[in-house]
Amino acid sequence: MSEKKRSTIILFIIWLLIVPPGIIYFLITQMPENVNIMYVALFILFSVLTALYPIMYNGKPVTLVMWAALPAFLMYGIAVEIIVMQLSIVATLYATKSNLGTFERFLINSIMVFILSIVAAGGFFVVGGQIGSLDFWPLLIGVAIYRIFHTTANFGFLTAYLKAKGVKSPFTSKDIGFEYATLILILPLALTFYFLLNMVGIASFLLLGFPFFMTITIIRLYGRSEKINDYIKRAGKIGSELSVMTDEETVSTQFITKTSELFKADYVFLFTNHDQWLELDKWYEKKQFVEKPYRAIQIGEGIAGMVLEKNEPIIYSKRKDWQRYATNSAPEDLESILCIPLSRNNKTNGILLLGSTRKSAFGDYQLEIFDLLGSYYIVALEKARYVHEALQRSERCALTKLYNYRYLEEKIHFEMNRMQMGDIDNLSLIMLDIDHFKKVNDTYGHQSGNDVLYGLGRILEKALPDYGTLGRYGGEEFVFLLPDFSKEEAIDFAEQIRLMVREHAFTIIPDLGEDKYPVKVFITLSVGVANAPTDTDEAMNLLRNADRALYIGAKQAGRDRVAEYVR
Repeated sequence: MSEKKRSTIILFIIWLLIVPPGIIYFLITQMPENVNIMYVALFILFSVLTALYPIMYNGKPVTLVMWAALPAFLMYGIAVEIIVMQLSIVATLYATKSNLGTFERFLINSIMVFILSIVAAGGFFVVGGQIGSLDFWPLLIGVAIYRIFHTTANFGFLTAYLKAKGVKSPFTSKDIGFEYATLILILPLALTFYFLLNMVGIASFLLLGFPFFMTITIIRLYGRSEKINDYIKRAGKIGSELSVMTDEETVSTQFITKTSELFKADYVFLFTNHDQWLELDKWYEKKQFVEKPYRAIQIGEGIAGMVLEKNEPIIYSKRKDWQRYATNSAPEDLESILCIPLSRNNKTNGILLLGSTRKSAFGDYQLEIFDLLGSYYIVALEKARYVHEALQRSERCALTKLYNYRYLEEKIHFEMNRMQMGDIDNLSLIMLDIDHFKKVNDTYGHQSGNDVLYGLGRILEKALPDYGTLGRYGGEEFVFLLPDFSKEEAIDFAEQIRLMVREHAFTIIPDLGEDKYPVKVFITLSVGVANAPTDTDEAMNLLRNADRALYIGAKQAGRDRVAEYVR
């Protein structure tokens, strides 16, 4: 038996021992002889309706059931109040969402509300309150104490329960202050309701009930409007943050993280569209990115595939609504799903799926915000790609795809500054040049020469050490910039490169002459090595020293060799 199931069974046994016997006891000992069944039914109806339409405050539901439960208590005592409050629990469970199961929530709330009814009634009677009394000031004091005891005990029990479960209390001082502040609303309303009932009878339900529910409706509509405006404002802020990012990976991770926070999603899945199938690009689970096996999805397959096929968003409120469509194993605690296509210019670039462990976690208005965020993301991603491509063109050699001389010179200054600040101890620079490269061009053509340059770039790139920089400095010259490489280490590395290239056969197709057949070409390298601080402490001197070693120490000495700079 699982721990969760065992806990639920224990809770059920506790409930059986406390609530049903307690209700029976109070019905037998505390139920008045003259009870107006119509009044009791209306008290229950008003309490249930109030519980079904809570007011949202600071992201938490606030129910004002006490405005109807208190008059029931003042008229008929604790027995009727307990019945009213217990029945309103069912409506509260329906109206509010939680990660706990419905049955477990009912048991916890039922036990707690039963105890609160007794505690609050005890406070009422301790200060001299009397059921059925019309003496205003004693009644006001009794009701105030009733409500204070009820609220204080409520926070105390909830805090103790959460602490026992190892969960930090979600209540802030503002939440507690707001709950006590509702006394100003509840007490006058409940007392007015009670006195009206004694004065005009059943018409009181109409006189107070209609204005109360109209007011609640207006407050809820206003709250919804404020919530939507807040979502739009926060979505706009996320869009602004994404728009200034120039790296695709940063754009994607930031978008997923912020979207998860905004919608309080436990899962986020980002799929890339490859025309007729989807590849999972990012899996974000409970505030962290994870790597899990996930097979490709064909168009029309699974939830994401359906969204791709129809190019329309989908919302599911609970697991049983979507489980039959899922093709990959979904997380066991996943309930609600919100899935949209990421489209721009009539082209679907990908699919984004949000998941929550709560039922009915997403609404229609959130779908509109989500769609807006998706548009921000696609635009930011395209901008990042454009910036990256532009940066590549400005920093990279078009032929070899390596860094160009402009970038190399900036990088040399940057690394030299790091050395002077003590971040690194050494900085070595290796400059290499292809021997007799003109002969390759003259014999096989310039395109074949370009093929050799490109192939050499791939060999050098593969050999590049971590944190090193490689670039084409010009013509057939290449440069390695190696932080924290001593001069001796750089010379050894350069020798390895020279031997590796010397033994490599470059396959080219000559573009001179009529015969177009593959030819193997071998080349050799002349290499110069310089180091800072051994040879210099200036950036451009380091480059010049390596160049001098290359031409004087290697080229003039017969080529196909490594030479170090000598003062």
